[in-house]
Amino acid sequence: MLITKYIQSIVNVLSANENKLNELDAAIGDGDHGSNVLRGFKAILEQEHSFTSESLIEKDLMLCAQQLMSKIGGSSGPLLGSAFMALAVAFKGKNTFTNQDIAQGLQMAFDRVSQLGKSQIGEKTMLDALYPTIATIKNTPTLLDFTQAAFAANKGANDTIPMLAKKGRASYLGERSIGHMDPGACSIALIFSALTKVNEIDQNVKPQINSTNTSKHETNNDFKLLPITKPVSILLVSHSEALAKATLQFASEMKTNDFIFEYVAGIENGKLFGTDPQEIKLHLQKITIEAEALIIYDLGSSKMNSEMAISLLPPEYAQRIKISNCAFVEGTIIAVSSNNTMKANELCEIVESQVKVTK
Repeated sequence: MLITKYIQSIVNVLSANENKLNELDAAIGDGDHGSNVLRGFKAILEQEHSFTSESLIEKDLMLCAQQLMSKIGGSSGPLLGSAFMALAVAFKGKNTFTNQDIAQGLQMAFDRVSQLGKSQIGEKTMLDALYPTIATIKNTPTLLDFTQAAFAANKGANDTIPMLAKKGRASYLGERSIGHMDPGACSIALIFSALTKVNEIDQNVKPQINSTNTSKHETNNDFKLLPITKPVSILLVSHSEALAKATLQFASEMKTNDFIFEYVAGIENGKLFGTDPQEIKLHLQKITIEAEALIIYDLGSSKMNSEMAISLLPPEYAQRIKISNCAFVEGTIIAVSSNNTMKANELCEIVESQVKVTK
């Protein structure tokens, strides 16, 4: 299958460079970027049986997006996942494509990542490696020849070394972030490098009709929206299941009304730190059936994943949800003890008026 060849090559290259990416991240972040991104692409390969036999590109790219969002902790999951979702949209209904189509898809991916991460080129992010590839691919004469794109992405990654980080954990270092390559930009360069290693690609891609394979995350049929009749539901989104569970148990003692109070925390069934947009989405669908919802999160990437989850919901669900920028434990206690309203924005104002923070 067409896409499997590319993903396998990406896994091979990321595996060979896992330590390098972790070292780059250790200098300006948590030190686990390489392991996290590799885990996401390995998870795609584990779902190889779900790819369409004749590579319906749109569906396969959406499956890739779901795996990346679910398996990669931190901000890289939603950012890479949203990039693959944008590519899926760009290739919708296509069984043949040109380099112009690929460039357009990458532009859509760039725009989505920029919007989600509230970032732009020059801020020491993966965008600095992604952006130079777009024009390069437009001007590449041979279809699926990523050689020049890989050079452009590599140069973009190297150009992040003298930059001052303005987004993510690296931005906390201020001028100390200067002199280090951004690990996200490096991983984008490595991905394009991997694409150049795929040979003998079958370019005659045909769509498969009436596929019966459907991800458990692809349907809203189990969640029927009803009129609002209950106080605001509260959802905690945390990187740590232990933290979320303890906060929920402690704050539950303050409940004075009957409302839904849940948490989503960790990835790999809570075994690893991180947050999963798909799981957040499922919880939001459930808890907004009869109520609006307030999300309280612990770290910036938790907010990013929550925003991604909301973007995956139909508008009628999304308009019922509010995200609070507040201290995690204190905000939760105030929200639970003050929850006597049916409007999420009202509860959010009460919480943020007392413990609003900048995350």
